[in-house]
Amino acid sequence: MKRTLTDKQQKFLDVLFEEAQGSFVEAKKLAGYSENVSTTSIVESLQEEISEKTTKFLVTYGAKAAW
Repeated sequence: MKRTLTDKQQKFLDVLFEEAQGSFVEAKKLAGYSENVSTTSIVESLQEEISEKTTKFLVTYGAKAAW
């Protein structure tokens, strides 16, 4: 069952592989998190979702990058 994410968590995931180009720190800024919020805590709380999006990204772009 899919869990409900906060708006900031969803924004973090949305920008991670686009504008942030895979940078957790940049995704945190773009999602509107305070600098006082630990990047590690965000990543740990979204570990499953990040893993899923990483797999989809690699499936989509991995062959092209390898070529």
